[in-house]
Amino acid sequence: MGQDPAGRDHLSLVVKRTFDFPDTAGGAPVPSKTQAPLVHADQYHGEPGLSACRWETDFAFRKTRCDVIVNGAAHAPRGEVATKLRVGIRLGQWSKSFDVFGERHWMAVGPAFVATDPAPFRRHPISYDHAFGGTDRLDPEDPEPGAYDDNPVGTGWAARRNHLRINGMRLPHTQASDEDITSPFGSYTPMALGPYGRGWPQRRRYAGTYDQAWQDNVFPFLPKDFDERYYQSAPPDQQVPPPRSGTEVILLNLTDRGRESFRLIDCELPLTIFRGARPALDREVLPDTVLFDTDARKFALVWRVDLPMRRGFLEFSEAWVGPPTEAMARAKREGRRYIRAVGSGDGAEASE
Repeated sequence: MGQDPAGRDHLSLVVKRTFDFPDTAGGAPVPSKTQAPLVHADQYHGEPGLSACRWETDFAFRKTRCDVIVNGAAHAPRGEVATKLRVGIRLGQWSKSFDVFGERHWMAVGPAFVATDPAPFRRHPISYDHAFGGTDRLDPEDPEPGAYDDNPVGTGWAARRNHLRINGMRLPHTQASDEDITSPFGSYTPMALGPYGRGWPQRRRYAGTYDQAWQDNVFPFLPKDFDERYYQSAPPDQQVPPPRSGTEVILLNLTDRGRESFRLIDCELPLTIFRGARPALDREVLPDTVLFDTDARKFALVWRVDLPMRRGFLEFSEAWVGPPTEAMARAKREGRRYIRAVGSGDGAEASE
C-alpha cells in the first residue's frame, strides 16, 4: 500500500527482474538464475546513517523519471595499476563520468595544504563514502562536529577551526573531471553513482515542511508542500527517461574488463490489475529504476504502478505480470477460474 500527498491510499505494485552481464563482447544479457529480492529497507555500505546508502528500498511510491544507480568499483584496465583513471557509464543518450585517484592525503605546507601524489591501485570502491565531504571528527572532544552538508559521509573536508589536525587526513578517491580538489576547506561536487541520502539537502528540499502546524493539523499525512521528486533517489544527473529494449549500455573501467557494452532487453513489461473481473489497469510499463552491481556483473530493472483504492485493498482481485497465456486470457473472457499446474514440469494449465 502507498499513500499520495492528499492522504488517499493506493495499491502499489512493484516488479523487479535481475539480469547477468553477457559473458562475451556483443552478447545479450540473460535473466539471472537467482533473482535479487526486493529491498524492503535501505541498505548501507557501513553503519546506517553514518555511511553511504548502497541500495534504497524498492518500494518508493512513485517516480516520474528513471533512476540509474551504480554500485561497484573502479578497475585499472587489463589488470595493471593506475594512479588515476576515468570511469563512466552510458545508457542510451545519457552518460556520466568522473576521475578516480589512488590514495592521497592532505600535507601541510606552511599555512596551506596540498595533496600528496596518488598511490597506485588496481581497484578502488566507488561510493559517497569515498567522495568529497565528510563530518569533521578531528577533535574528539567536539560535541557538535561540523559536516559537509552535500555529503556528510564523505572524506577530505574539514572545518577551519581544526586546521592544526588536518595534516595526514585522507582525500577522496573521486572527483569531477573538470574540478581539482585543492583545499580541505573548499566546496566541491561529491562524485559517485549511488543514491543520495534521504536527509541530504539535494532531496530534503522536496520533503515538505514538518513544523508545529503540520504536527497539530496534518500528521500522520504528508505535508501539503511535499514534492514527489523526493522519491527519486538518484542525483538529478542520473535521472533519465525510462529506457526501452535495445538501449545501449557502455561501462568504462567499472569492471575488470575495462570497457564493455550490451543492450537492455525486456524493458517493456505488460501489467494488468483487476478489480473483480474487470481490468482497472492494463498497459505496458517501462522501468523507472535501473540498478547496476558491476562487481557482481548484474543489473536489475524495477517497474512500478499505483492505483487509488475505492474501498480497500481487497477490491483488487488479481494481477498479471507479463503477457498472459492464451489459457489465462480465455478463462478471463469466459468468466472461468484459471488454474496453473504447479510443480508438474509440463507447464500444464487449465480453467474451470
